[in-house]
Amino acid sequence: MPVPVTGVASPRRLIRDEVFLRLLDAIVGGDLLPGEQLYDAEIERWVGVSRTPVREALNQLATMGLVEILPQRRTRVTPIEPERVRQLIATVGVVVAGVVRDATPLLTDSDRAALRDAAEETDPASLVRTGLTADGFLGVFVRRLDNGTVARLLKRHLPEVQRALNATPGTAAFRKARPSVTALIDAAVAGKAEKAGRAAAQLFDPALVGVADEFTTTTKELR
Repeated sequence: MPVPVTGVASPRRLIRDEVFLRLLDAIVGGDLLPGEQLYDAEIERWVGVSRTPVREALNQLATMGLVEILPQRRTRVTPIEPERVRQLIATVGVVVAGVVRDATPLLTDSDRAALRDAAEETDPASLVRTGLTADGFLGVFVRRLDNGTVARLLKRHLPEVQRALNATPGTAAFRKARPSVTALIDAAVAGKAEKAGRAAAQLFDPALVGVADEFTTTTKELR
């Protein structure tokens, strides 16, 4: 496992959550590739901690579907499976559509300004990849809704979607998704909750489900 180059590790002992976040960023961002073997000793050296917080972080990532642990055999980054990507995107989309619909009436002027700013991104891939993060347009709705249960669900499952989006080798799915993002933001800014919710549903399914098709010819390489 060639550990990511992220600068000098902190000299202080990192807690489990910090180890988790470092690994999460590396997996979602593609520094640790699908199917890549993970070795405790290398991770320990990378983040500067003992084995216990490393294993705890890996177990947490395993519950999110990002790490595969086979006791006494291997630990690796979970390979990207097209069918799982399709199902996951469709399922997360149902949650996101509800969040967008319910949060739209609660948006503030500042929220609407942030959404307009997000819509100015001209690159379709960046618009979608950045938008579906805590700092993107989706984060505006999640924060405004302020529903802990929903936030936890997305925190658990959205990173796997984000990993697939970041690893997508083509741009066709993002180009198809852009009109849905534009419709979502326009409707939300106008206060049209039901229309915004429908656009969010359209964004995930069928638009982003097409992301899975980008992996059809590359699955063997990613395994």
